[in-house]
Amino acid sequence: MSKLYSVLRFKCPRCHKGDLFVKKNPYSFKNALQMPDRCPVCNQDFQIEPGFYIGALWTSFPIVIFIMALLSALLLIYLKMELNTFFITITAILFLLQPIIIRLGRAIWINVFVDFKEES
Repeated sequence: MSKLYSVLRFKCPRCHKGDLFVKKNPYSFKNALQMPDRCPVCNQDFQIEPGFYIGALWTSFPIVIFIMALLSALLLIYLKMELNTFFITITAILFLLQPIIIRLGRAIWINVFVDFKEES
C-alpha cells in the first residue's frame, strides 16, 4: 500500500486502515470535516499540534489550480464556452467540489508528516 492509497481513501497514514474522517460522506455537512483525535485502529494522533491542518491550505491550493486548469482547457478550448458562462460554471463546480478538496488537502498534509508502519 502507498501514501496515494491513504490519501485517496482518506485512511490513516500509519496503518492505512482507520478512517481519517468521522463521516465517510463529505457532503454530510454536519461535521463533514470532523476527524477523530486518534486512529481507532493504530492510535496514531491525528491532531499532531494545535492548528496542524492550517498547513493543509498549502496542499489544497494546488488541487484547486489543477482543477481550474483542466476545466479551463475543457470548457474554453474544447467546448468553446462563452466567457461569462465559463466563470459561472467553474465557480459552481469548484464550490461543489470544496468538501472533497478540503478533505484531500488534509489527507495529503498528514501523509507528509506520518509514515506507514507495517504491523509487527
